[in-house]
Amino acid sequence: MVQAISGKVAREGRSLGLAMGSGKSRWRTDYFGGASGNSPGVEMDSPQAFLVDMQPESTIEPHFHEVDQFQVLVAGSGRIGRGNTPLIALHYVDHHTGYGPLVSGKGGLSFFTIRARRDSGPVYLSNPKHRDLLKPTKKRYVVAADISLSTEPVMESRPGVLVENLFPETDAADGLTALILRAGSGATVEGPSAEQSSGQYFLVVNGSLEIGEADYPVWSLIFVSPADGRLISRAGPGGVEVLVLGFPSVPGNHSHANG
Repeated sequence: MVQAISGKVAREGRSLGLAMGSGKSRWRTDYFGGASGNSPGVEMDSPQAFLVDMQPESTIEPHFHEVDQFQVLVAGSGRIGRGNTPLIALHYVDHHTGYGPLVSGKGGLSFFTIRARRDSGPVYLSNPKHRDLLKPTKKRYVVAADISLSTEPVMESRPGVLVENLFPETDAADGLTALILRAGSGATVEGPSAEQSSGQYFLVVNGSLEIGEADYPVWSLIFVSPADGRLISRAGPGGVEVLVLGFPSVPGNHSHANG
């Protein structure tokens, strides 16, 4: 079943807490899956997505995760690794592949972390035993920075649907996908099939998306499982721009997100 949550509804649950591992405070808004870790009664193969609002001039140290993930930097300023990262920026990293640091600017930094399945928590590269926890991986580390969004009248009046590949140099044979779909008012928005992936997210970054009778505004998230096939939706009255993020799949097993 397709899972969807409105950005407006999700933000009502935003809370200030301490981040796992670093102990530093930051705001967190859970969309799917709740906090990382092996929580009793929580299915680890379920999707996990949340929005983090970092405090000004704070740092998340270099680390890796046991699952593949996308991160979307959507507000404020900051960087991943070296040099400033223009927003909106999209970052993908394979499981067991180190990245970072993630550093916020003077006005803070907001980013989505998006996974096809839950993670047990970060492994920091400062941990002297981190190499013992590494596993084979393709070690893909891909960034699409400075993703431009349309103005309101351009988005609303756009004829049909424009599809842009944000990772044109990446081998997508295993299901790794990063697109932005730009659609005018009321246009039918059809995503690629999720069948050969480990799951697929739609993140609304401009305008609104309609699924049935429900309206999903900016910062809404929709998860499409491999069994769901393809999401067919409709652009809202002002048009829509939406990121489509597909996760790699292990051949013969579409329930896990392993690169």
